[in-house]
Amino acid sequence: MSIIPNVNAKAYSLSAIIVGYLLIDQSTPAEQNALGGWFMLVGQLLSTNSAQQQLLNNRNGTSNSSNRHIVNDDNLNNNSQNINESYVEQQIIMMQKVINAIQQEINNLKEKKL
Repeated sequence: MSIIPNVNAKAYSLSAIIVGYLLIDQSTPAEQNALGGWFMLVGQLLSTNSAQQQLLNNRNGTSNSSNRHIVNDDNLNNNSQNINESYVEQQIIMMQKVINAIQQEINNLKEKKL
């Protein structure tokens, strides 16, 4: 399962900026600090795990099915052209679920604030 949409890298980065700005107006500085720390921890965990897996995969030239990594990242461009519509639909649904979860958390924080 992949929760990362198949979009241009700049658009993907821009989506993070937009979400960040939306969260600024919905929370206090303390809440922003706590949420930002949480996101950074998630990012560090993903980065550490993927770096170690990439190192191991590159050393032995294999791919671990439970934690896949393409040894030659050049293949990503060729593979991205072969993605079918159902895959894109699944990605859209997953992103909508993430957006809904974030919106629910924002609503919960608003209710606690009142």
